[in-house]
Amino acid sequence: MSLVFPSQAGNLGPAPLADRRRGLSGRLLHRNLPLIVILVIGLAASLGAHIITKDWDQHNREQHFDRLAQEQIRKIQANVLTTAATLRSIRGLFNASATVDRDEFRAFVETIEVADMVQALEWIPLVPHPARSEYEEAARRDGFPAFEFTERTSQGAMVRAGYREEHFPVYYVEPHAGNERALGFDLGSDATRLAALDHARASGREVATERITLVQETGEQYGFLIFIPIYLDGAVPDTVAAREANLAGFGLGVFRMGDIVASVMAGGQDFSSPIDIHIFDQSAPPGSRLLYPKSSLAEDSGDLQASLRNEALLQFATRDWLIVATAAEGSLFARASWTPWLALALGSIITALTAICFSVVIGRTRYADQLVMLRTVELVRANQERERVLQKLKKTNEDLESFAYVASHDLKAPLRGIDNLVSWIVEDPDSRLSEESQHNARRLRTRVSRLEALLDGLLEYSHAGRREAKVKPVDTRLLCKQIIEYLAPPERFTISIAADLPVVNTVKPALETVLRNLIGNALKHHDNDEGRIEVSVEDQGEAYQFTVRDDGPGIDPAHHDRVFDIFQTLAPRSKLDSSGIGLAIVTRLVASAGGSVRVESNVGERGAAFHFTWKKTWPIDGD
Repeated sequence: MSLVFPSQAGNLGPAPLADRRRGLSGRLLHRNLPLIVILVIGLAASLGAHIITKDWDQHNREQHFDRLAQEQIRKIQANVLTTAATLRSIRGLFNASATVDRDEFRAFVETIEVADMVQALEWIPLVPHPARSEYEEAARRDGFPAFEFTERTSQGAMVRAGYREEHFPVYYVEPHAGNERALGFDLGSDATRLAALDHARASGREVATERITLVQETGEQYGFLIFIPIYLDGAVPDTVAAREANLAGFGLGVFRMGDIVASVMAGGQDFSSPIDIHIFDQSAPPGSRLLYPKSSLAEDSGDLQASLRNEALLQFATRDWLIVATAAEGSLFARASWTPWLALALGSIITALTAICFSVVIGRTRYADQLVMLRTVELVRANQERERVLQKLKKTNEDLESFAYVASHDLKAPLRGIDNLVSWIVEDPDSRLSEESQHNARRLRTRVSRLEALLDGLLEYSHAGRREAKVKPVDTRLLCKQIIEYLAPPERFTISIAADLPVVNTVKPALETVLRNLIGNALKHHDNDEGRIEVSVEDQGEAYQFTVRDDGPGIDPAHHDRVFDIFQTLAPRSKLDSSGIGLAIVTRLVASAGGSVRVESNVGERGAAFHFTWKKTWPIDGD
C-alpha cells in the first residue's frame, strides 16, 4: 500500500491537465487558423476600402462641384457680356439715322430679340433745360398724356423733376410693360447714375453703374445700368472736349441681378440648387460690393466660409465683378456621403460571409470530389454516345450522297432515251404528226429537259457545303469576269464589276457557284431586252459583303424569305424555265462559309439587290 501526501497530489494533478488544455488549444488554433486569417485580412481590407472610398468620394465631389460651378460661372459671364453687347446695336441704330422716333425704336428692339434677363433697353437723350417742355409735349403727343420729367424722393415717391441745366430723361423704353415708372425718370437726379453718365460721356466707352435699386423694382434684388454714349456725328470724337460738346444721348441697358442668375440656374436660388452663387462688385467701395443675392449677410467675398469654392473675375464696362460659387448648405456637396461607411459595413459583411462559406466549403470538399468523379464518368459516356451519333450521321450522309448520285444518273438515262425517242418521232418524215401532236411532243421534250435540270440541281444541292474544302487565293474580280464570259449575256446588257473586288483565301468552287447563280438569276429573271447588273463589295472587318444588284422587275418583300426555299420560283414555269434550286444552293454554300444572304427590294421600285457575307478566312470544322 502506497501513501500519497496531499502536497504531492497537488503537484502531480494540475500538470497533465494543463498539457491537455494546451494541446486542445493548439488543435483549435490550427483548425481555425484559416478563419482567423480570413477575418484579419477581410477587416483590414474593409478598413482600407473605407479610407480609399472616403478620399475618392471627397475628390469626386470636388471635381463635380468645380465642373458645375465653372459651367454656371461661364454662363453668367457669357450672359452679361452678350447683353452688354446688345447696346452697341442701339448706338448703331442712332448712328445710321438722323432721327429715330418711338415706333422705330420699338420695332428695332423687337428685331434683336432681347433676352429675358434684360429688364429694359432705353434711349436717354441729352435735354438742355430750355428744351424740356418741347420734349415733354412731344412725348404726350406720342400717346403718353401724363408724361413729364420725374425724379425720386428719399422716401421713394416719384415727383416732377426739379431744375437742372441738363436733363437725362428715360425717353424711350422697351418693353414698356413693367417699366412704366421708369419712363420720364431723369437719370441726372441720382448721383450714382449721373456719375456713370459723366464717365461714359467723357470716355466715349460703355460704363456700368454700381449696384442700384431700379425705379421699376418691385422685388428684393439689386440692379445695375450700362450706358453707351451716342454722339451727333456718329463716330466717337477724339478729345474729351469734343465728346462733351457733341453728345446726343445714351443707349441704356437695365438689368436685374436676380434675372441674370435665374437664367443660368433654372429659376435662381429659390430652387434647391446644390450651388450658391454670390456676385461682388470689386470696383465698388467696401460695404457696397454685394450684388447678388441681396438677402446675403456677406458684404465681401472674404465673408464667405465654404469648404468648396470656385470663383472667377468678370471685367466689363469699367467694372470688376467677382463671381463666387459655393456649396449650398445641405446640398450633396456640403455633406459627407454614406458610401465610405457602406463600404466598411459591406466589407465586414462580406468578410463574415466569406468565413462562413470557407468553413462550409471545407466540409463539402470531399462531397465535391465525389460529385466531380461522377460527372466525369457521365461526361465520358456522353462523349462516347456523341461519337457514335456522329459516326451514324456520317454514314447516313454518305448513303444520302451515294443515293443522290445514283438516282441522278439512273434517272437521267431513261430521260435521255425518252428525249431521243420523241426527237426521232418528230423528225421522222413518215410519222405525219398533227400540229397538236407536234406541240405536245415539244412540250414533252421541254418537261424532260426541265427534269434533267432538276436532277442536276438536286445533285449539286446534296453536294453543296459538304465537299472537301481546298482553300487558296481567289481573285474575285477575275472570277466574276470568267462567270460573265461563261454566261454570255445579251449584247444590250451591261454588267459592271467594282474595281475594289478583293483577293480572298477561300474555296473557289463554292464562291464561284454563289456568284454564278446570283448573276445568272439577274439575267434570267430580267423582264427587258436590255438591263444593268452591278457587282460590288464592302469590307466589314472579318468578312466581305458582296452585292449583286440589277434593274429588273424586283421582288415583292412578302416573298423575300420564300425565294431561298428549295423548289420555289416566283414566275410560272411555263414562262421561265427554272428548277427553283439555285438560291437554296446559294444559301447552303454561304452558310458553309460562315456568312448569310439576304435580298433587298422595295414595293413600287424596280431592281433587286442580293447581299451575302463571306468570311475572309474559311471556317474550320466547328467554327
